[in-house]
Amino acid sequence: MTAGQFALGAVQSAVFIPLIFKFRFGVVGDMGWGTTVFFVAYCLLAAVGLFFGPRTEFHTTVTPRGDWRDKVGGFWLVACTFGPFLGWVATNVLPVTADSWRWVYGLRVFLAAGLPLITAIPLTRYVRGKAAWVSLPMLILITLLPVSSAFSVSRDLRDGARQGLLVHTGRRIGVELP
Repeated sequence: MTAGQFALGAVQSAVFIPLIFKFRFGVVGDMGWGTTVFFVAYCLLAAVGLFFGPRTEFHTTVTPRGDWRDKVGGFWLVACTFGPFLGWVATNVLPVTADSWRWVYGLRVFLAAGLPLITAIPLTRYVRGKAAWVSLPMLILITLLPVSSAFSVSRDLRDGARQGLLVHTGRRIGVELP
């Protein structure tokens, strides 16, 4: 496949995946938008890789050292891809109680935002020369995708638990009321 075909696939994913979720489930929801962003980012990354792969003038001139920083940086894309998913799984599998919510939400913030940031830092030494025009925006934008998924949970951690009265407004809110 060519870079243009993957770019077209990104556009098609942005249009058709939300439509599929809408027709199948009646609503796109967080999972539908997350799936859409995942496939669009995948197609765009493949397009960028195929476009700049043969253009060696845009490759970094820094040789890998093979030290622990390179090994940590090697997990960057994996952390960006699976960190938010594993954080979401943690908050849906682990019991969120009045005593455990800080630990569970902290785990989600660490998996979705902490791991991508920690694994991105060692990769900054490869952002040099002409490669910086490609690698720096990719490093920033791809790292911000999973970090943005942890914003609301990190605000909940910062603000703390609140006790209040739940008022039913007629909308489905995830809680079955009698």
